Amino acid sequence: MLIVGIGSRLRRDDAVGRLVADAVAELDLPGVEVRSVHQLVPELAATMVGRRRVVFVDATVSDIEVSERAVAAGPVDGPMTHHLDPAALVGLAGMLGDAPIEVLVVSVPAADLRIGTELSPAGADAVREAVGRLVDLCRQ
Repeated sequence: MLIVGIGSRLRRDDAVGRLVADAVAELDLPGVEVRSVHQLVPELAATMVGRRRVVFVDATVSDIEVSERAVAAGPVDGPMTHHLDPAALVGLAGMLGDAPIEVLVVSVPAADLRIGTELSPAGADAVREAVGRLVDLCRQ
């Protein structure tokens, strides 16, 4: 299993994905690799090849609670940029070899995206909830 936490550590709650990933990494769960990244870049596709499960963790302003959704492979056409979405990365992984069997996005509510390095109280609560959700997914 691969967990990829995404976000900017300089935009308060935008860092929730990375903080969730960091907390799961500290648990040193067997069979779980964790990456913490500022953004999704094409190079991540190679780390996804042949995985049973890949979970992206990212902040959202459109949800009010931690949620998860499945992601299918998306198109990888046009010029390659320095930033992709999870679906395009799954598509690219499939072009490189065996795409992951299951891909999920865990969305973590972000209440404050202003410049700063501290989480809002709501963001801190959401991180704790998301870590619990990820640990459950790791045990499945």
